[in-house]
Amino acid sequence: MTTTSKDTCAVTELTISQKENIIENLIHDLKSSIFSQINGLNLIMRDKNCTYNKMQLDILGNLMTSNIYMRDTISNVLSNFKMDNKGLNIEKSNCSIKETLDFVIRSIGYMFEEKSQKLDIQYRCGNLRANYDDIEMRRVFVNLLSNASKYSKVQSIIKVEIIKEDGFLVCKVINEGKIEDKNIEDIFDMYLTQSKKFQIRGSGLGLYISKKIVEAHGGTIKARNIKNNEVEFSVKIPC
Repeated sequence: MTTTSKDTCAVTELTISQKENIIENLIHDLKSSIFSQINGLNLIMRDKNCTYNKMQLDILGNLMTSNIYMRDTISNVLSNFKMDNKGLNIEKSNCSIKETLDFVIRSIGYMFEEKSQKLDIQYRCGNLRANYDDIEMRRVFVNLLSNASKYSKVQSIIKVEIIKEDGFLVCKVINEGKIEDKNIEDIFDMYLTQSKKFQIRGSGLGLYISKKIVEAHGGTIKARNIKNNEVEFSVKIPC
């Protein structure tokens, strides 16, 4: 039996499709497992009926940090995998930016509690609504706020400002720190990360994915150093 080039091509495409499904399902399963571990650790650490010595608290803290790192890495790898193979599927609807941010803060609030950080959120335009993909924009804010927490000191204040500007919804995330001037323009490139400088593990995918999502909404995302040794990330999408 002779195999034609058409048959070979069909087999190759099937094999690639099968591999993609396996990889996507594997990453999804790992993500579910990590979220379960984070939720479990969160309950244990918040249980006021239990007392822990310093060594136990350190172990629990290290476990939480490791799981957060794995969660962020897996989420970003999965997002990047989907973008590379299927493209971004943006489904816009009329959304409340306050509800979107409230959901994000509830999901990663333990990060700020762990470092005794305070969130100062200012809605300077009321409960503004805009047409965007709520799930994808949550991913953007998870990346920005997670970074703000990771790169800020213990007991620092992380500021979030929501404004309306010339028909655009603008969200600014401000935290202490500084981006090296030579990296300002490239901070959203794939695999570029300041983790090594701050001795923090990171994949360098979060900001890259965030930029792709924001641009798919017809918006922009920028970073800049501002006064008082602070960094500002600004997301701008049409209202």
